[in-house]
Amino acid sequence: MNIDLGSIILDFPNMDVVPSYIEALREGYKTGIQPAMSAEEIKEIEENSKTHVENLNEKKTGVFTAPDGSVFPYVPYEHLWLTQNDFFIGSVSFRHELNEFFTGFAGHIGYGIRPSFQGKGAGTLALKLLRRRAAERGIERLLVTCSPDNPASEKVILNNGGELWDISSRTYGFEQVKRYWVPTDTDRDGAEKTLASSRLNG
Repeated sequence: MNIDLGSIILDFPNMDVVPSYIEALREGYKTGIQPAMSAEEIKEIEENSKTHVENLNEKKTGVFTAPDGSVFPYVPYEHLWLTQNDFFIGSVSFRHELNEFFTGFAGHIGYGIRPSFQGKGAGTLALKLLRRRAAERGIERLLVTCSPDNPASEKVILNNGGELWDISSRTYGFEQVKRYWVPTDTDRDGAEKTLASSRLNG
């Protein structure tokens, strides 16, 4: 399938994209450090797709517990899908605020690209579109993290003008991560040039 970069959008999930989303899950699509879903989990989503899509952006209240036992409050966020028409390419979870956990480990965003489109510029585009969305909210820079052993994610960050802050061990039971600050002003870096030369073919 040929993808026109100029027609890809980052927006809230909708039911028209669900069949392609299910296909991506069967490919092994996942987000961040989460494992790929089992066949049973995918079947459950397929049978209850409306509820699943609604729950992706359900407002979470209360607290969650990190692997080391530390407890943190949830922060406001939105879960977005990267799509072209009704074709699912990937997703971004955008946290509007940071607490100690997200500052130390996870940052403002988590994202995932379906396996058949990894390494073809989709991650770079997803972050670029998210930067524009963050700028509209008045956020001047995003904290984006990746594993020191994940050069693909690091390339996505660098393609979007990311500047290394440090390597954080304050990860509350998770492995250490590289922390980058990424400006939300997309005119400040060479991301446009990078995207213009990219082509997604699959």
